[in-house]
Amino acid sequence: MSRLSLRLVIGSGPTREWLDPVRFLTNASTGRTGWNLARHGLSRFEEVIFISGPADPRFVHVEGARNIEVDTTEEMAQAVQAEIADDTLLIMAAAPADYTPAEPGAQKIKKESGSDLLLRLRPTTDILKSIIPLARGRRGLFRAGFAAETIDTEAYARRKLAEKDLDFICANRVYKTTCGFGDNDNSLLVIDRSGNATMIGPQNKEKLASLLLDHLVSQITVTSARETL
Repeated sequence: MSRLSLRLVIGSGPTREWLDPVRFLTNASTGRTGWNLARHGLSRFEEVIFISGPADPRFVHVEGARNIEVDTTEEMAQAVQAEIADDTLLIMAAAPADYTPAEPGAQKIKKESGSDLLLRLRPTTDILKSIIPLARGRRGLFRAGFAAETIDTEAYARRKLAEKDLDFICANRVYKTTCGFGDNDNSLLVIDRSGNATMIGPQNKEKLASLLLDHLVSQITVTSARETL
């Protein structure tokens, strides 16, 4: 298989938002999907950059890729922003935390008998929205996001596609470990900028990653060909 003249940047896994030095907010993402995308991308792209949060230890490093490990959503945002360039496909398969403690404890928060613990949270950086101004004027930059939802998956995905100015959105339904997070099998509804939708799967996550890359490469090749006419 000939390689596409693009860099592939993958955001993968969860992030952590620290409540105090020993506790954090996170989610059940294992990083398996992003890891598989990066592995299969090695034979398809000129370079693969794999940005991983604190995922399952099996899925934080890809041999042959340039690996960047991050912890918090802000760290992941900065790592992704630094990789925005011409001739790049960014796939944000990560599941970064949406909120972070407004006032994290400098020391371990002690449990007090009979007292509730109230947390005030503030939004984290929306990574895909943060790169919109960085993407302006870039040649050959394509952006694909993921929408992991529990209800109304397609409707929310189409909204995110527009709000985050994406070329593609990959939508899947998740709920604890029954599908999506933690599960080995999954399906993706891929919607492009024109609103066309394609269902990929159900398949195991390794095969699904390969099929998704084939689909994105095919769509990018068609788009690039049109732009050169």
